[in-house]
Order: sequence, then structure tokens, then C-alpha cells
Amino acid sequence: MKISNVRFIALRQPLQQPLRLAWGAMHHRHFGLVIVETDAGITGVGETSVNFPGWAIVERKATIEEGLKPLLIGEDPLDVEGVWCKMHRAFARLGVLWGKGAVMSAIGGVDIALWDIAGKANGKPIYALLGGTQPARTPLYATGLDPANPADSARAFVDRGYRAVKVRIGFDEARDIANVEAVRRAVGDDIHVLVDANMAYDLDGAKRMAAALHPYRLYWLEEPLVASDLEGYRALKDHTDIPLAAGENQFDVADATALLDTQAIRYLMPDPTRAGGLSEARRICALAQARGLPYSPHHYGSDVGFAAALHLIAAMPGASYMLRDVAPAPLRESVLRTPISIESGCASMPDGPGLGIELNWDAIHAHEVRL
Repeated sequence: MKISNVRFIALRQPLQQPLRLAWGAMHHRHFGLVIVETDAGITGVGETSVNFPGWAIVERKATIEEGLKPLLIGEDPLDVEGVWCKMHRAFARLGVLWGKGAVMSAIGGVDIALWDIAGKANGKPIYALLGGTQPARTPLYATGLDPANPADSARAFVDRGYRAVKVRIGFDEARDIANVEAVRRAVGDDIHVLVDANMAYDLDGAKRMAAALHPYRLYWLEEPLVASDLEGYRALKDHTDIPLAAGENQFDVADATALLDTQAIRYLMPDPTRAGGLSEARRICALAQARGLPYSPHHYGSDVGFAAALHLIAAMPGASYMLRDVAPAPLRESVLRTPISIESGCASMPDGPGLGIELNWDAIHAHEVRL
């Protein structure tokens, strides 16, 4: 079997209200799918993270179709590790010039598609190929609460069975603190409240906010500092006993190792659509496991990548909660012909060969952006 074609599909869904995060506003939700075709008629699908900036879908199409595709044509798709190493060797220096995040995210989309092919060719789900067993259900935390009323929104998802909710901060400090207080009051003491700052603060600001948020018994404080500020994380850990979480912007094993070496992080957050696919993400999870730390996969895209993250959890011991985006973006789910089952705040693993999913081409064609 040989790889015969590699395609990138850019999807866009307009938002009725801009989605505001500490690092910028999103007026559309963008999703990037990667299709790898073979001469045996088996096709794999993956996802690459293209959330921000808005032109990321343009860059990713070029990186995948003009950069990676020529390396892949004629390769054996079942040699997933060999193909991964070929892509990484060819693009490592480009990561310095262009950006490691873009390069590793592009490799990640292809890698997930290759694992999908391998599973289909062997008649097994990806987690089984990786040595895992199917979990009963994966507990989720709800993120993307209604910013106009996060407390009521959080309560609504708790009423649907979620045992953990996440509040975005990094805007106005007084309002952020009031929102966290309101959410804690609305959900009660038995629900885990997580907080995500999206790298909003310098060290002084992070210390100030950690102290202000301490009374609300947070499960974690996520990315209070820029991902590269390793000394800042080390210093912040000595200032607060709130568990710190980070890792979605650590794009490979080297990045994750440097972050863990600070001894500041209690929850590591690899994202297969950003950190080199399932191949590199499982190596990152193994780092956390070796240090006795839980990991929590990050994924902020479509349910193609969500399915990949569920396979990661099934394959690698030590997972904590998995992120579930609950913000209004119907295309996130409708890219799949059969939705992933989510009940009582837990996700059930797709159990077919490969990722165990089928694409809904009607929804895809309706939202595809011609670049």
C-alpha cells in the first residue's frame, strides 16, 4: 500500500457573536481536516489545529499540500513512525524559521490520518493498535460557557451531568474574579471549577490573580503565563498552591520536558492536533506518566480531533478530565455522520476501525472554504 494523495480541507462557520479569549477575538470557527488517500482505496482522516489567527487555514493548506505532500506520495502509510520521522526531519528547521506550532500542527494532522489508515487496514481501533483498552467512558469538563452569564451556563451543564466546568479569564481582573466567584456559588462545592487564562499575565499579574482566586478552591489554573516563560512558571509555583496546568502550546517532547523540568505543572495538556499527532502526543503522555503526573488532552476543534484525543486516553494511562467545547458551533459535531456519544458529562469511545468515525460530507461541502 502506498500514499497516493494528501488533501487539506478548510472549514469555516460564522459566529453570531465574536468569541473573545485573552489572546484575541474569533469571528469564525475554523476547522482543518487532513485527508490521506492510498492506492489500496483506504482513506484516513486527521485534524490540524487552525483556531487562530484567522489566516491559519491559508498557511496550513500550503504547509500540508505544498510542503508535506511531496514527501508523502509513494510512502507506506502503515509505517506510521517512519513517515513521522521523515516529516519531522524535513521540517524541523522550518519550525525555527516559520514557527514550531504551525509545523507540528501540520505533521499532527497527517499523523492522525495515518493512524486512521492503519486501524482500518488492520480492522482495529487506533487505541488497540497503541496497546490500550477501551475505557468505559471518559469524564469531560465543559468549556466555552456563555460569557454573558457564565454562572447560569455552568449550572446548566452541571445539571446535564458534568462534574467539572472551566471559566475563561484574562480580560478584566475584577470581572474575572466576580465570574469565578459566581460560578463557584452556582455549582456548589462538589463540582470541580477550572480556570483558563490563555497566557494573559506577566508574573506579577499571575501572582495577583492566583492570590485573588485562591478562596474558590480551583481544580487548576491553566496557562496563566506565556508558554515559553519557564522561569515564570517556576516562580509562580512557589507563590500559590493552586495546581497549575499547561501544555497545549508545548509542541513536542522537548517542549514538554522543559516545562515539566520546572516542577511547576500538576496537569500536562498535550493536544494531538497541535503536538505532532498521536505519535508525539503519546510520547508526551509517557513523560507525564514517568513523573507521576496526570495529563488532560487539549482539543479545541472538530470532533475528528476529539475522537483522536479519546483514542489517546484509551491508549495512555493517567488521564484526568478531557476538554469538551460546549460553545455554539454546530459544525464541530456535524462533521461526523454519527455524533460521538456524550451522556452525563462523559464521552463514549468510537469503537470502529481506525478513529471509528465517518465524515458527513454534506456538512463538510456546505462549510468548505475554497482557498
